[in-house]
Amino acid sequence: MDKAIKNLFIFAGEPSGDLHGSHLARSLQKLQPDLCLEGVPGPQMRFQGVTEILRMEDFEVMGLSDVILALPRLYRHFHKICSHILATKPEGVILIDYPGFNLRLAKSLRKKGYAGKIIQYISPTVWAHGKHRIDSMAKTLDLLLTIYPFESKCYSHTGLKVDYVGNPLCEYIKQYQYAEDWRSKTGIPEKNRLIALFPGSRKGEIERNLPFMLEAAETILQNNPEMGFGISCANLHVKDYLKRHPFTDSSRLREAIFYVPKEYTYELMRDSHSAIAKSGTVTLELALHQRPTVVVYKLTTLNRLYAKHILKLKLPYYCIVNILAESMVFPELIECGLNTPNLVSAFQAVDDAHGTQRANCLEACNKIALNLAGKAVTSENAAKSIQRLLEW
Repeated sequence: MDKAIKNLFIFAGEPSGDLHGSHLARSLQKLQPDLCLEGVPGPQMRFQGVTEILRMEDFEVMGLSDVILALPRLYRHFHKICSHILATKPEGVILIDYPGFNLRLAKSLRKKGYAGKIIQYISPTVWAHGKHRIDSMAKTLDLLLTIYPFESKCYSHTGLKVDYVGNPLCEYIKQYQYAEDWRSKTGIPEKNRLIALFPGSRKGEIERNLPFMLEAAETILQNNPEMGFGISCANLHVKDYLKRHPFTDSSRLREAIFYVPKEYTYELMRDSHSAIAKSGTVTLELALHQRPTVVVYKLTTLNRLYAKHILKLKLPYYCIVNILAESMVFPELIECGLNTPNLVSAFQAVDDAHGTQRANCLEACNKIALNLAGKAVTSENAAKSIQRLLEW
């Protein structure tokens, strides 16, 4: 191989990784125009010119049962990737999130003699569970790029090089071009005080979380007839569920519900007054948009037992916004206490324009945004950190 050509392998196993990978690929190519990038891209990484060995879509699985069924396929893909890297010997391997697969891949590559640099972009949540991974990561990785400022402390007792590069959501929101006519395109009247509902994207979590949101919306609407509810529709699962939902006050709530397609997610966040959202990355996006939110999540019996007895999760907070703030910024109704009266009560507290809880919530969101935005452009920071590691 011509030593003048820089060669990296980059892996994304899910859409969020594809998004982060596309921004990183663009930043790396700016630093190194002759860079050859190949690996496992999704559509956004392919648009940036990453050559595919396998496709990200081949790795997408949802839920524990899907993972079990997909194991033979994932096993074949694992060995194909490993063999390709060992044969082509890229200068570095960039693994994005997807820790269950990626950390095993890194360990296997080292065991089989791969001498290039291995970079993990986005730390697994070792601060919540899986602390046993830390020592293994220190032995196999050359660089860990983290997106939350507190994560570096988890690795301080090891020799692993850890760089906090900022949070990519700050970059995406800052660069986002909002569509000012989105309400007219989705049929949402300007007069409606808009409440955003984010039930999730997977069929199972929609069917578990959305019923509570709709029951709360019916109660809220009784005293606030001017409200409208924008339901984020990441896919058709939301509409399919609503067709089957037994509305108790069908005419009133049906008229107050508006479907918001995925491409207007940030517009919905920016222009809503408050939100109810399932736990996940969406809560941080809402905080960065300064939107007071109630966080909910209903677990399956299997996941509840897994979290309690296998992961042994015992955290003061489960929402990343609250973890970052080290306080209860967004009320959490995660499994325990998730019922309609509690949800309505929590929502009314954060929605009250003159209430102290909303004011405190907005102040905390602003502090989080300022803290996370202190690292300029995340993808550029990550690319420069990789460049220094590879001594280009």
